[in-house]
Amino acid sequence: MNSLYFDYCASTPLHPRAYRTLMDSAKHNYANPSSMHEMGFEASLRVEESREQIARHLQVKATEVIFTSGATESNNLAIVGVARAWKKRTGRNPHIILSQIEHSSVYQCGKQLAEEGVEVSFLPVNSNGIVSPVSVKESLQANTILVSVMHVNNETGAVQPIAEIAELLKSEPQIHFHVDGVQGFGKLQVELEHIDLYTVSGHKIGGPKGIGLLVAKEYIEIGPLMYGGEQEQGVRPGTTNVPAVLSFTEAIVASLEERQEKFEYLTTLHGLVCSRLATIPGLVMNSPLPPLSSPHIINFSYRGRGVTSAMMISMLAKQGIIVSSQSACSSKAKLSRVLMAMTQDETISSSSIRLSLHEMVTQEDAVYLVAAIERMVSQLKSKNKFDLLQKHHVNS
Repeated sequence: MNSLYFDYCASTPLHPRAYRTLMDSAKHNYANPSSMHEMGFEASLRVEESREQIARHLQVKATEVIFTSGATESNNLAIVGVARAWKKRTGRNPHIILSQIEHSSVYQCGKQLAEEGVEVSFLPVNSNGIVSPVSVKESLQANTILVSVMHVNNETGAVQPIAEIAELLKSEPQIHFHVDGVQGFGKLQVELEHIDLYTVSGHKIGGPKGIGLLVAKEYIEIGPLMYGGEQEQGVRPGTTNVPAVLSFTEAIVASLEERQEKFEYLTTLHGLVCSRLATIPGLVMNSPLPPLSSPHIINFSYRGRGVTSAMMISMLAKQGIIVSSQSACSSKAKLSRVLMAMTQDETISSSSIRLSLHEMVTQEDAVYLVAAIERMVSQLKSKNKFDLLQKHHVNS
């Protein structure tokens, strides 16, 4: 049985252009770009050309593009690096604002900084999983230096009001605004003019794993998390992964060029799947409808006695359907922190399934997916009835 993959939020296949570039550059651009010889200069030149190309597409300066090993490192630099640099310079503890539904690579930064004495506010969300700009404004303090709110939630697809938050913070130049753009980039339009720090991951947009970037505006002070060479302006030491950078660049360009076409197709798929799932008794739809959510993510739960995410993932896998529940980084957690923040309901938070779509998914695939979920729900209902009969038999 061939498997159908619906976990594109966790990782995507290489875009054909990114694949060709990766193979070609791995063969021809293997020299260390920090080496002081001709091949090293050539590799360094290719990296800087990529940096400038990305900067043009993002409408930022080339010096504001920092290559990293991925979104986790970028988010850590943006939050821990900024907070520690401010604390070191001023000798005081700063205040930062995060939301309760951030990716673990942001959320855990807040937890770590709180242990170091930094004041951290974790903002609540509404039932759609969306942060209120009003709550951001009300949480500002004299020592607030950073607000971090993701663009698209990685579990539910809920779109956060980053334009409104950016507008709010324009009058607070001492406060930096960080946006984790991992699930939004290439799906939704974003303007970086009033965003100070912005994260992108390679393997979420058709690029290779192990590469990402952080846009950090030139006026921002970031303390390094690692120490060694002077690569990436001394903020991120280590030998630059040239093939990954070049391939990542192709993925970024392709994502932006193809964004509108993909958005329209994903919107059609999203509507097809959601409209049918909404008719299945027992399912609870956790994702808000577009435009409050991105069309590539659908999250639902099943209200049934003893039903868990792991159980449903296994049942769907037996039908050739590959799905997840939370982000891959949080996949071992029994309760979804994101859904608990939204619903305060342990049954919903322990029995969620995340479907993530891609332009490679056909409408026929989507129809089969819904049929597989219908079969799964039917099996769960039969199991619940059997369990109840067994319990009644034992009690009697």
